[in-house]
Amino acid sequence: MPAHLDTYIKTWNRIHEQTKRIMAAAPNDKYDWKPCESAMSLGELVNHPWISEWGLVEAALTGSFPKEWPAPLSDTASALAAFDKAHGEAVAKVMALTPEQLAEDVAPFSPERPLTRMAVLKMTLEHEIHHRGQLYTYLRIAGCEIPPLFSVETVQEFDDGR
Repeated sequence: MPAHLDTYIKTWNRIHEQTKRIMAAAPNDKYDWKPCESAMSLGELVNHPWISEWGLVEAALTGSFPKEWPAPLSDTASALAAFDKAHGEAVAKVMALTPEQLAEDVAPFSPERPLTRMAVLKMTLEHEIHHRGQLYTYLRIAGCEIPPLFSVETVQEFDDGR
């Protein structure tokens, strides 16, 4: 792994694994459920992490969001497989970037507000964490069993002294 991306990629992969644990708890028979009329359905929310990660990484790489987006999937197993595939491909693309490329400005959100590629990539983490929190809330309200946020392995990763 390139040294300039070591911490970012490790953090991104950890967040990805945590998100997968809560996505896996989403029952297919509740995909149409939503906590209120204006909210995403559970199925939309399960699909959102993999679709949005794909789009945000493309925006960081190219400077604009894709014109066409992948279609949402109708079951959790397929969404998890798509999330793993999209994440692996995204990590490979990001690992190929040099420090100079990461420092270049792109403007996927607004031409008046350019950001570095690295800033857009960091936003992908915040975005995923936000929607992972929504998944926990949705599933708890819907009466589903939810996994703990942190696994033993995840907790150990936070202990830099070992």
